[in-house]
Amino acid sequence: MGKIVMIGIDAFDSILLSRFESELPNLRELKRNAAQINMKSVFPPDSPTAWATIYTGLNPAQTGIIYFRDPLDEKSFVTLTDDAENAIHSRLRGMCFWDYLGRYQKKVCVILPYAVYPPWPVNGIMVCTSMRHLGRTRAPQTYPPQIGRDYDLDKLNTIQATSSPKASSLYRLIDRGKNLLASEFSFGLDMFRKDNWDLFFMYSSVLDFIQHCFWAHYDESDPTHIINNPFKDVIKEFYILYDNKIGEFLSAVSPDTSIIIFSDHGHGMRPVQLVNINEILRREGYLISTGGQNQQNRSNYLMEGAKRAAARIITNHGFAVIAAKLVKLFPWVKRIYAMPSGVDWGRTIACVSDLSGIKAYSYGGITINKERIQDSDYEKLRRSIIVKLSSIIVPNTGKNLMKWICRREDLYHGEYLARYPDIVFELQEGYGIGWSIHGPIVGTSQTHGLNPGSHKADSPVFLFSNSGNHRVVRHNMTLEDIAPTILELLNVKDNYYFDGKSIFQSGLTSINL
Repeated sequence: MGKIVMIGIDAFDSILLSRFESELPNLRELKRNAAQINMKSVFPPDSPTAWATIYTGLNPAQTGIIYFRDPLDEKSFVTLTDDAENAIHSRLRGMCFWDYLGRYQKKVCVILPYAVYPPWPVNGIMVCTSMRHLGRTRAPQTYPPQIGRDYDLDKLNTIQATSSPKASSLYRLIDRGKNLLASEFSFGLDMFRKDNWDLFFMYSSVLDFIQHCFWAHYDESDPTHIINNPFKDVIKEFYILYDNKIGEFLSAVSPDTSIIIFSDHGHGMRPVQLVNINEILRREGYLISTGGQNQQNRSNYLMEGAKRAAARIITNHGFAVIAAKLVKLFPWVKRIYAMPSGVDWGRTIACVSDLSGIKAYSYGGITINKERIQDSDYEKLRRSIIVKLSSIIVPNTGKNLMKWICRREDLYHGEYLARYPDIVFELQEGYGIGWSIHGPIVGTSQTHGLNPGSHKADSPVFLFSNSGNHRVVRHNMTLEDIAPTILELLNVKDNYYFDGKSIFQSGLTSINL
């Protein structure tokens, strides 16, 4: 009977992997012997949403771990809180692939699974850390409890990325990242050697925040890139560090072990150009301004100008860390910045939902105010908005601005589908979503420099070597396919419901956009 070693690396990007391949001997050899598989992330490709789908084989509308905010609902404008961690825990407990394996007496070792805290009983070992970006730090916990007594588990706490441009802060961040990566893999290798596990899974968080913070230093096409800056090779250096650590695992596994190196999403440059979708909706009569138009336009212009000026000051003068702390303490600060001034929300029919706030992601949605329309007009309105937005052309290119756009029902199905906006879409690469009205449709992001790196749905990594007697019959997969693939690899067959399907079976069950 074969074994599986899974190493999940947050934001490990397949394009960068290929670009750095000549300096990654272990990954290069693994890639040479691996099945050639292209994988897509979920929508949106955010880490909590993506990892929940990886663990369960269910799409986000089934897990409910989705973080769109509805501008028509004041209560939805909050940052992630302690309650969110508890909600994630309650929806995942007992529903993950390692839980299913344990019921068939498969021995599992689960190390640092993202978004899972505290651990629950498994047929083996489970070690979890709390998500620091939820605004608190709690001590790592283990199941069984005695596992952690011989280790300094506080070394495994994830690091909160900084947006500060100061070189001293970035040097410290590099050192902290290296120390955390070393601690994750040292602890993981110790746990791996404790027993003859049927499944060993470990997660590493470091690469995601390194790429967020150092993308502009690496990417020469980034408008904030500085030629010959001292941090140009930091991202590549961390890929090399991961290659070295993965090599240690490859040396430790037995010949009958399947190796899977994978990620939840890829990584690239955050959009520089903003498309003010709300302004399009306003011009079409779906979004309504407040007050008298002339005076209101002037007030809106002044408010939006003040926001842009504040963003420039924060970005250019090293106040990003202070700003991030203010947003955590006072969530309404983000709402003031992200939402346009002068919108009559009571009369507005459709507006952009907030997914990313100041980050200006390329993926998002449109919320429809059903209280303002007849039920019979709902589908007609959605079709009308989709047709209109589908027809918008990228300036000077002739390409459609929308990479894709559809109704939420055409994307996913599930109990929590209503957490998605009524219409969902993704813009072409390089374009992010803006919220401003009474201005140009396309403008420039003032906050790009705060966090130049961004998640990409189309370039996660899935390297899979040594499938034993199982033959890969599909070379295109989504995150929903990982859990059923793991169960089939270990010959666990039951009537578990998944939205995905094993890559050893033909036919896709997940939507491709």
